[in-house]
Amino acid sequence: MDPAALTRRCHRAAPLLKPILRAYALGYLSSTTPKVLSCLRRLWGKNGLTYQENLEQLLGVLTSTLRLESFPTFCASLVAGSTLAPLLVLRGLQAVLRRLGSDPRRLSSKEASRLIQLISAFVSAWFSFQILNRRPVSLQTVYKDARDETEVSTAISQHSMLHPHTRPQFAGRTMDLTLFTFTRAIDSLACISWAWSRQKQKDSPRWALVDSLVPSLGDSAVFAASAAVVMWAWFYVPERLPKAYGKWIGEVAKVDERLIEALRRARRNVFVYGKDTGQAPLLESMCRDFGWPIEWGDPAKTIPIRCEMVHMGCGSSCEKHAVSRFVRTFKFACATYIPLQIAFRFRSMKSMAALRRAVSDALRSSSFLASFVSIFYYSVCLARTRLGPRIFSKDTVSPQMWDSGLCVGAGCVMCGWSILVEHAKKRQEIALFVAPRAAATVLPRFYDKKYQYRERAAFAVSAAVLLTCFRESPDMVRGVFGRIGRSVLN
Repeated sequence: MDPAALTRRCHRAAPLLKPILRAYALGYLSSTTPKVLSCLRRLWGKNGLTYQENLEQLLGVLTSTLRLESFPTFCASLVAGSTLAPLLVLRGLQAVLRRLGSDPRRLSSKEASRLIQLISAFVSAWFSFQILNRRPVSLQTVYKDARDETEVSTAISQHSMLHPHTRPQFAGRTMDLTLFTFTRAIDSLACISWAWSRQKQKDSPRWALVDSLVPSLGDSAVFAASAAVVMWAWFYVPERLPKAYGKWIGEVAKVDERLIEALRRARRNVFVYGKDTGQAPLLESMCRDFGWPIEWGDPAKTIPIRCEMVHMGCGSSCEKHAVSRFVRTFKFACATYIPLQIAFRFRSMKSMAALRRAVSDALRSSSFLASFVSIFYYSVCLARTRLGPRIFSKDTVSPQMWDSGLCVGAGCVMCGWSILVEHAKKRQEIALFVAPRAAATVLPRFYDKKYQYRERAAFAVSAAVLLTCFRESPDMVRGVFGRIGRSVLN
């Protein structure tokens, strides 16, 4: 073959191969970097291994994802199918139309192009999904990673009843990825619908006000709903949250575990007001630690739990406690966010104005987190002792009902609206970050493999929508994920 012709072919193929190589590199970095950092921390901590053993361990981490059933291969396959397949399908259909004597230019319309892109992306996502799910999920993995062992035990018992002579098979390895993709696809479809409505109603005099309020409030509402689900799960079903996530919420909330356990037992009708059910020692130990009267901890004598106990040493004023919570959380958040903002912007920080902007953003984020915590606690107090009993009589809503879920529900509903403190762009990022985690608390972490087709279909449809948006309307995929996707595909 002529070297010049070969060079021209390589130049024509390069733009098609670049997105695939970028996707593989991005998948490799995202899956390997956390493992490398963890390995380096172990090496820095003098783990007692020799230099050769440490080197082998590090090389093992770097090469662990260089296999077919890996996330980088999945990313490359997904992008390859969505970029190369439409071209192949289009060329094939054009050839068929020429043979039939039809005009192949009909396939050049936007509608035909989008349909081919959507179908190709769906097929690519459908088959790429299996790359990550080729290996079966073992029972050891299920019990190790499951957030709710009761669900796993129930699934196993149901399988044993239906199939007594077979070993149960589980799926769910890619549930987090599917929820992330599904959430992003829904967001992109909402943006497309809103853009279409904006174009249709642009001459309406009322549209300007609606257009300025709804997008921002939409992101805030998504976060508020997601935060309510997450906080409810943290109180009553903490096993459904990832351990690191639940631990971080506990560090920010800084509430005595005995108080949370009392509310959980009240929801299970174990901690009952006006009855001696043997639960007094739980809060009596808390009373001794804080120097309160012992009878405050006895639900048979004190109805309901006094707000001063909820305030944990801040006095009886609910307002003072809310302010105290704000100040303490603000200090905690500043110690985290200010160094992070400076570190992230260090390379681009060339003036005092850039430094002030980084500190200002950190202070705003700290205010958001502090408002989140203080609003939650104040809403709980308002519901159970301040406003709730004045609006509803004890015969309608008893103290037991308030403390068995209604007061916590009020806190969950209200706390998420603190997101309004943040910038509009930051609201959308936080909302899209929390929404998949909220969905994960509702859906099972692992499930019977015979239902895997449902997750596969949900992932394939969602991925097809996103990949088509990246090609046809790239601005409709918002946030950091949208920028990364555009840099990979375009």
